[in-house]
Amino acid sequence: MPYNDPDPSDPNVLVRVVLPADAEAMRDMAYVFAEEFVRMGVDKRQLLSLFQNPFYAGAHGAYRALGKEAILAIMDECLNVWGRSKITVQEVQAVQNVLNDLNVK
Repeated sequence: MPYNDPDPSDPNVLVRVVLPADAEAMRDMAYVFAEEFVRMGVDKRQLLSLFQNPFYAGAHGAYRALGKEAILAIMDECLNVWGRSKITVQEVQAVQNVLNDLNVK
């Protein structure tokens, strides 16, 4: 089968589906994007550029639908809740302590 001629009966062919969504669903989606990236350590400037970048279609769609002011309010709320938290993986530190006790480098 040619590369650019997909077979419609192939179950592995990617199919795009558009689902209807209202403004409230867009607001929820914007919260999810903002929370996820803030929890990964993204700051406000980086987060705003992510929402403004068309490459990130979901976040950019929410930005276009809700407007800059609503997105900034969502970002501020997520930054206030999650922006101050630091994630520490305890298991890695515990393993390193054991290795240090055994003088393993």
